[in-house]
Amino acid sequence: MPSRTGAGHLTTALLALGDLVLPVRCGGCDLPRDAWCAACEAELAGAPPAARWWPTPVPHGLPSVWSVLPYQGAVRAALTNWKDNGRRDLAQVLSPVLAEAVLAGLLAHARPGTAATAQGPVVVPVPSGRANVRRRGDRPLQELTRRALRSLPPATRPPLVPALRLTRTVQDQSGLHSGARATNLRGAMAVEQPARKAVQGARCLVVDDVITTGATLAEAARALRAAGALDVVAVTIAATRRRGASSG
Repeated sequence: MPSRTGAGHLTTALLALGDLVLPVRCGGCDLPRDAWCAACEAELAGAPPAARWWPTPVPHGLPSVWSVLPYQGAVRAALTNWKDNGRRDLAQVLSPVLAEAVLAGLLAHARPGTAATAQGPVVVPVPSGRANVRRRGDRPLQELTRRALRSLPPATRPPLVPALRLTRTVQDQSGLHSGARATNLRGAMAVEQPARKAVQGARCLVVDDVITTGATLAEAARALRAAGALDVVAVTIAATRRRGASSG
């Protein structure tokens, strides 16, 4: 299993060059000089292994979800900085955590009781909206997933299949309660026609960065099942710890 230790201190030549112009700041606590400081690294390294997680209430159709870290503190700041503030260097910190979650999801797929006749597995990242792609200039989750998969042993490395797309514009999920999030996303995803062959009859492992209410992962699972996936499991880097939520 990839280690989370050693993912800090991202002193690459690019960051060193950038530090001549602007001081490097930690992506977790915003302290200067280190792109990822020792204290924030300890927060990641001290986290327990990936575990099953589900929100309360559980949205209809939510697959089994495996997550690693609580969405708080340095973890929350790192994910925000990586995805929305252009700190793609933090992929070096986050990809080992995602790789751990992926391995947990793959093991869940392999357990007795899963669809024995399914092919796969295939890894399917949650899609980015067009507006977000234009604003960010890339698809950070897709690239982070690709990086995490590269760290897995070749014999256990499933293919990355960006099968899902948004079929309509959806609201920003932040600030919406669980019911509104489910309504916002209901029926909003579909499997791209070229990817249907890879999904049909397969075991699909859906990847997202964070699970909050589960609405996004439930909609992704619905779209994959509608396209013929026989089994769906989801994994995330982090999960929002809300009152009434359970893990185990």
